[in-house]
Amino acid sequence: MTFANIISRSNVITEEQAREAMLQFVSEHCCYGKLPAQEMIIKDINPSNSYHYSLESFCESRATEWNFEPYRGQPIDSPVNGVAPQPWDINVQPPEMFADRKTTLEVPHTANIKNPCGRCNGSGYVQEMDETVECSICFGTGDKRCDVCNGGGRVKCPTCRGNAQIKTFIELTVSWENHKSDEVVGQAIQLPDELVVDSEGTELFSQELPRVFPITNFFEQQINISSKKLVEEHARKWPSKRILLQRQKLRAVPVSEVFYEWKETSSRYWVFGLDHQVYAPDYPQKCCCGCSIL
Repeated sequence: MTFANIISRSNVITEEQAREAMLQFVSEHCCYGKLPAQEMIIKDINPSNSYHYSLESFCESRATEWNFEPYRGQPIDSPVNGVAPQPWDINVQPPEMFADRKTTLEVPHTANIKNPCGRCNGSGYVQEMDETVECSICFGTGDKRCDVCNGGGRVKCPTCRGNAQIKTFIELTVSWENHKSDEVVGQAIQLPDELVVDSEGTELFSQELPRVFPITNFFEQQINISSKKLVEEHARKWPSKRILLQRQKLRAVPVSEVFYEWKETSSRYWVFGLDHQVYAPDYPQKCCCGCSIL
């Protein structure tokens, strides 16, 4: 079955379907009056299609910085165990494709023990002017088991958590980001693009590769132009990131422009998507008599 056959079968709606779509639309808006939808005379239905092209680039970026944690006797992977690998030489797999995620890990062979802790000089407690700071809740007595000193009467060093030593290491942060671009092409220029993007349609083409190739042979030439433009943009847009995988899709979204009359007033609305959503910016009764305007 050709693209044209698929599209021709999905983009035609009847007068009854057009009216039902409007009635459903009105029922979802509490302040819309039902009379225009019930009484309108449908004069003409102009079917067409909008085409939604999307390109996604799933990217990864890496950054390193020094970090520390209290040393409690845990194993230390120090430089004596080998040369620290470069950030991109560390094997880290994304937990999910085409989803934003972030993870951190210790770079191998970069850990050291700093003894004593520079914050408390190895005492394990907060000090000011070489004197240990007393707990502000129990005033150093330890009579109250409070959250500040846990009954010790002295405030533990926030850096080493009272352990007197800290472990320093290089931490690697790996970030995955999915960048998506959309292009909408169609005759219904009055229909906002975001409505087409979020609506149900017929998938005409889908491709997932490390690097996708632009669409070149679709009968709507503007789609070919948009595909080429976005593929080229994504190839150079994030120089500090690596593109792991790309995905492109092309969908046909049926759009019907419905012309109608109600009480000698002529207007129009659009029915779009396989689920018959409605866009009616000029609906004649947007505030029913039961509503009060403040």
